[in-house]
Amino acid sequence: MPWLILAVLADFGFVQLFKLGQRRQHAAPVVVAANYLTLGLCLALYLLVTQAKAPPVAAIALGCGTGVFFIATMLLLNHTLTLAPVGAVLTSFRMSIVLPLAMGVWIWNEPLSLLQALGLALALAALALMPAGGSTQRLASVPKVLGLLASIFVLQGICNTALRAVHYQGWDDFFLYILMAAGFTGGALGLVYLRLRQVRATRAAVLFGAGIGAYNAISTPIVLTALSHFPGTTYFPIAGCGMVILDNLFAHFYWREPLSRIALLGVGVAITSLVVILF
Repeated sequence: MPWLILAVLADFGFVQLFKLGQRRQHAAPVVVAANYLTLGLCLALYLLVTQAKAPPVAAIALGCGTGVFFIATMLLLNHTLTLAPVGAVLTSFRMSIVLPLAMGVWIWNEPLSLLQALGLALALAALALMPAGGSTQRLASVPKVLGLLASIFVLQGICNTALRAVHYQGWDDFFLYILMAAGFTGGALGLVYLRLRQVRATRAAVLFGAGIGAYNAISTPIVLTALSHFPGTTYFPIAGCGMVILDNLFAHFYWREPLSRIALLGVGVAITSLVVILF
């Protein structure tokens, strides 16, 4: 249980740091690229110093592939936030837990009791409710935005599924190598994106992204460790709801953002789902 709590807090902090970067008006693509490059560099230095056992080539390949989806998800997420209400974007991002859950039950035969299924249904309802009512921004183009939201759902679902696959491939001992490969791949593609879009990288944005990357080098291994201790049918609903509860409460009390009645209802449903899943 301590690893699960730490994973929720670590993921929550990661999101809040990106939100702080937005408040400081740092260019999101610069922050994202610097984050992944720093993640890869920090882990590479650690592995070099500790002389860790070399991983199989397939593990590195999984890391590189995951890095592609990492950077694609984050860039698409930030782009969609300029076109659609924050609530709609966060809903598609959080609801992506359905994909690794389905894959866990279907491919890896993870347990899913009737009570857990009820808790999962409540968790999905909560994730749909909590971001609601927080924005009146109009959609720029409904078909386009719906396509972007669906893409975020799929891409983030693939990211979570890839992280879950590490345990079932028997590569728990190599997850730092996998994250290193993901970081360098995501960072390199981020640099390509910056060059193609001619985004100017300010010193402040680069340093801020590097700080997030250093944090990420600690937080993501915590998440992977938690995934190695819990089945996905337990981890993803609890982590998803737990983090969004913290997001909403922190947004209300720290960022001074209004919390609608619908969002408060979602928080209540989320807490109920956590009790049911852990029963």
